[in-house]
Amino acid sequence: MSEKASLLAIHQSLRKCFQLIEEQQQTWNITLPECSPLIGSLSNVAEQLQACEKVSFEKTALSRYPDLQPQLRYKLISAMTVILEKLALKMNDLQKVRDSISHQVYTAFQVYEQQADAVGVQTCLEGSAVHPSIADMLEWIQDIENHYRYEYLRRKLLLEVREGNVSVIKELTQSWQMMAEQARPDPVPDILLKVSFFREAK
Repeated sequence: MSEKASLLAIHQSLRKCFQLIEEQQQTWNITLPECSPLIGSLSNVAEQLQACEKVSFEKTALSRYPDLQPQLRYKLISAMTVILEKLALKMNDLQKVRDSISHQVYTAFQVYEQQADAVGVQTCLEGSAVHPSIADMLEWIQDIENHYRYEYLRRKLLLEVREGNVSVIKELTQSWQMMAEQARPDPVPDILLKVSFFREAK
C-alpha cells in the first residue's frame, strides 16, 4: 500500500472513531442524569426501611397488627430491589458506551500499527492548526477512552452494595453527588473541537 493510501486509511479510521465518540458521548450525557432520581429514590426507601427496623411496633397502637412490620419491611425491600434493577440497566447502558469507545479506539490503533511503516514517523508527527497530527489524535482518543473507563468504574464500585446494607444505601445520594463534584474534567468537548476541521475534510 502506498504512503498516500496508508495515510488515508489512518485518517478514515480516526474520523470514524471521533464520530462514534461523539455519538456515545450523547448517550452517556443522557443516561447519567437519569441515574440521579433512581439514586434518590433508593436512598429514601433505605431510610424508610431503617426507620421501620428501629421502631418497635409492639409498643404502639399498631401492635394489634403483628404481621404489619414484616409486611412493610418486605414491601420496602422489594421496592429497593426494583430500583436497583433499574439502576443496573442504566449502568449497562453506561458500560456499553465505555465498551464501544474502547473497541473503536483499539481498532484505530490497529489500523495505525498496520500502516505506520508505510506512513513513517515524521508524517505521523506533522500537524497544523486545522489538521492535528496523527500522534496527537491517537493520544486524544486514548485520553477519552481512559476518561470513560475511569468514570464508569467509579460509579460501578459505588453501586456495588447489598440490599441488606441499608446504612450505605441511605447515603448513596450524598456519595453520588460528591462523586459528580469530584469528577475529572470531560476531555471530549475540547478534543472534538480540535478535530472539527479534520473531521469535515475528505
